[in-house]
Amino acid sequence: MKTSTAAQRRLMVDFIVSVEARRDAKGNLRVYPLPEADGGGTYEVAGINNRFHPEAASYLRDLVRARRFPEAEDYIRNYLLKYTNVVMKWTTHPALELYLRDSSFNRGPKGALRILQIALKVADDGKFGPITKAALTAASKDPAKLLSALRRAREQYERRVAPPVGKRAALWKGLVNRWNLATQAASKLL
Repeated sequence: MKTSTAAQRRLMVDFIVSVEARRDAKGNLRVYPLPEADGGGTYEVAGINNRFHPEAASYLRDLVRARRFPEAEDYIRNYLLKYTNVVMKWTTHPALELYLRDSSFNRGPKGALRILQIALKVADDGKFGPITKAALTAASKDPAKLLSALRRAREQYERRVAPPVGKRAALWKGLVNRWNLATQAASKLL
């Protein structure tokens, strides 16, 4: 079975940064004020928001305000790698790992595991037990098929957990685009 390399893991977090970061005209990171329906607090830097990652968001905001952009970029990549490393307990296949890392950052580790379980058609209880492990082992024999199932499962999970209604409906197009971009990026690692 394929396993990811350190260079591939760096590409994985670079992908997350590429879809999350807001930048100024010079390409420097910006502190982005979040829209009300986002649910992530009041601001974020490269997706690291003050609701779910308060200490990291505050630290990054201070780095950006101090114009210490290279330090902020390094901090973000290291933070994302550490935060999403839980997926390596599930898979180290590069394509699947990228998609699950993106899911883990976007919906938290438990949400990512539930997305994986939906793709595997097992109970989505957010616990990585023997049933999930066996189903993943079997499904990993065809990583392209599992990647497609993960994309469908991500949308299914999102519709169940946070349906696109009201103010949230305005964010739906961006979410779909994100899932498609993650699928395309992961496909390159098959």
